[in-house]
Amino acid sequence: MADEKAGANKLGIKRHEDGSLLLDGKSLLASLGGVWGIAEASIPGVVYATSYIFSQNVLLSVVLATVVSLVFIVGQILRKRPLAQAISGLFGIGLAAYLTLRNGVDAAHARDYYLQGFLTNIIYFSVLGLSILIRWPIVGVLIGMLSSGGSWRKDVHLRRKYSLITLIWVALFGFRLLVEVPLYLANQVVALGVTKLVMGIPLYALCAWFTWLAVRRSIREAK
Repeated sequence: MADEKAGANKLGIKRHEDGSLLLDGKSLLASLGGVWGIAEASIPGVVYATSYIFSQNVLLSVVLATVVSLVFIVGQILRKRPLAQAISGLFGIGLAAYLTLRNGVDAAHARDYYLQGFLTNIIYFSVLGLSILIRWPIVGVLIGMLSSGGSWRKDVHLRRKYSLITLIWVALFGFRLLVEVPLYLANQVVALGVTKLVMGIPLYALCAWFTWLAVRRSIREAK
């Protein structure tokens, strides 16, 4: 049951009391971490970019973004969210600060605040792409948790379908890298901050919605 719920959460799909599955605004918001999770993922980066615009001070910008992130983590603990989320958040904060400050605090290193995001996108891009190559597309695995287990792999049509849907997610992470890496190399800190905001949660939500439209019939037929 825990694995099934995790699969649903990743795709934004909610199971109702009658056993039906649905992707609605509420369940999609939940898959993004709710309003709190969206704010936690977005605001520290906005604070960093805004601070850097006005101060041109890398250390100050990192400190302000870190303080904001810590506030969100304390909020998670007070709201009695899973401790693993707080620990993951602390690790993320530490990694972002280290990558930015490891070689000094001059303007040339301001862009390194966004390196952590590149690493995340590379990992997702690689894992999802590999899952397609080995014929275990991640979307199929998650949908299997919600419906037919691993029986979908015996259906060539379904395997291809889930591979194509997984490819949408591969394209998402690849597209982010394609746009953001040149900005990083050009040291366009502000443009990086804006791009990460625009290409972050909105594109994720869009991919989740397209995924639901593509798989809802397969889920119903597997019942």
